Amino acid sequence: MLLAQLSLAFVLFQIAIRVYLRLRPQAIPFGWSWLLENPWRKSYRDPERVAAQCGIASTDTVLEIGCGSGLFTRALATRCAKLIAQDIEPRYVAQTKAKLSDLSHIEYLTCDARDLELIGVADVIVLISVLPEIPEPLRALEACKRALKTGGRIVIGEELFEPEYVTSGRIDAWTRAVGLKVVGREGNAWAYLNTYALKS
Repeated sequence: MLLAQLSLAFVLFQIAIRVYLRLRPQAIPFGWSWLLENPWRKSYRDPERVAAQCGIASTDTVLEIGCGSGLFTRALATRCAKLIAQDIEPRYVAQTKAKLSDLSHIEYLTCDARDLELIGVADVIVLISVLPEIPEPLRALEACKRALKTGGRIVIGEELFEPEYVTSGRIDAWTRAVGLKVVGREGNAWAYLNTYALKS
C-alpha cells in the first residue's frame, strides 16, 4: 500500500514539475550537477558516445550551448580544434573552466543563448538537454543559425529523464520554423540526438 502511494506521489510530482517547467522554462539551478552527472544518466548518455555521434572533425570549431557543469565539454573538446563553451550561469562556466584547465583551446562565454553575438564561427553547435530550458527557443535557434559557418550543423539532444523533455517531433517543428532541416537521427524516444542543417 505504501509503495503504491509513493509511486503515485512520484508520478504526480513528475507531471506537476513538467507542466510548470513547460509554462516557465528555466535553466537547471547551479549546484544540481549531481543530478546531471549521476552514473545512471551516464549509462545512457555517455559523454564520449554522444560526442562521437556529433560527427566532429579535428579541424572544426564547436559551440556548446548550455555547458552546465561540463559533463560533455571534455569529450567534445578533445575532438575539435576549438571549443566555445557557453552557459547563462557564471558559476557553471567557472566550474567547467576549472575542470578543464588542462585544455587551452576552449573559450568560455557567459551569456543568454538568445543573445549570442557570434556570427559564422561554428562548424558544429551542440545543445544537449538545453533547448526546452530556454524561454523563446526559436529565438535561441535563430542566434545559433547566425553563429553557424556555411555548411555547419546543429546537433540537438533531449532525454525523457529531464523534466523539460520535449519530443523529437517538437524539436523538428522548432527547427523547421527557423529554416533548418533534419540531416541525421540517433537514439530513440528515451534519449535522442538529431542533427540539423540549413535548408538549401
